[in-house]
Amino acid sequence: MTKSALGIMLTASVAAAFCLSSCGGGTAGETSGSAPTAGAANVKIIVLQPSVFEDAIPLTGIVKALDDVMVSPEEGGVVRQWKVKKGTYVRKGDVLAVLRDELVLAGYEAAQAQYKLAELNYEKQKSVYAEQGISELQVKSAEYNRDAARANAELMKARLGHASITSPIDGVFDNYYADEGEMAPPGVPIAHVVNLSAVKIAVDVPERHSAEIRKGTTAFITPDVYPQDTLRGAISFVGSAISQSNRTLPVEILLPNPGGRLKPEMIARVRLIRSMKPRALLIDGSLLQQVDRNKTIVFVERGGKVEERTVRTGGRLGTAVEVLDGLAAGDRIVSVGQTKLVNGQQVTVIQ
Repeated sequence: MTKSALGIMLTASVAAAFCLSSCGGGTAGETSGSAPTAGAANVKIIVLQPSVFEDAIPLTGIVKALDDVMVSPEEGGVVRQWKVKKGTYVRKGDVLAVLRDELVLAGYEAAQAQYKLAELNYEKQKSVYAEQGISELQVKSAEYNRDAARANAELMKARLGHASITSPIDGVFDNYYADEGEMAPPGVPIAHVVNLSAVKIAVDVPERHSAEIRKGTTAFITPDVYPQDTLRGAISFVGSAISQSNRTLPVEILLPNPGGRLKPEMIARVRLIRSMKPRALLIDGSLLQQVDRNKTIVFVERGGKVEERTVRTGGRLGTAVEVLDGLAAGDRIVSVGQTKLVNGQQVTVIQ
């Protein structure tokens, strides 16, 4: 065999080997294991872990003062003088204002004089009666006149006392509504006194939750103006009847108010705690799929396949939903790609 013929045969052998390798005639590609399984879906998972769960009713409340009083004069009159300035802290019984009392004072002095005269007349008549100088009817008439004069004097004394407008509570003298020299009619508010040492959070609880609410129920309050502060309190009052206008139950939460930071009519976010569980199973509500009216499912990854789990849910905390049945701690919940899965499908977990 010539050298040229031998070269041609070697070239043909190399070409044939190259063709077998590149065209898949060997087994190297089948044992590499780097390619995903045919038909497997790419998913992401989260591992379900127990966490603290507060089963709460989210509501909106209004801040109310512990005591909020509009003070009105019992006897009308012209305001002579305000004794305190706005913003001053006052005690119960402190005089806020004085009304002009000249006419009432004159009436009181006249009534006192009439009473003294009637008292003197009665004493004289009683002495004469003891000597059989007059009848019993006459002495009784003098006695009754004396009693009537005394009652009138006491009435005028009470009216004279009404010329001083006093605070009915401890609190801050917030405002007045009649200047000095103006007429203050009886029964019309002329002063506002507010006690802010504590406040009440007024909440209207929907009728459907009314059976779950009772005095002493824990509540967490976050004022809109102080979103970083969450205050803890307890229900201090539960209404006895459902409101006909909005079908709610009135509830109050008592809170201390050091420094008077909370002001009446502020808005607050309220969470009424129905129960607290230290090891609840919570899942994001977006992972739940409603497949039937009474059937909710999630997908759990196990050994490269997914299982469809029917779950029973409880309360909510923000976007989290409590799972009462159907899942266990440690389950690998499909969190991405779950909407296109079917039960038993193969999956590849990606980061």
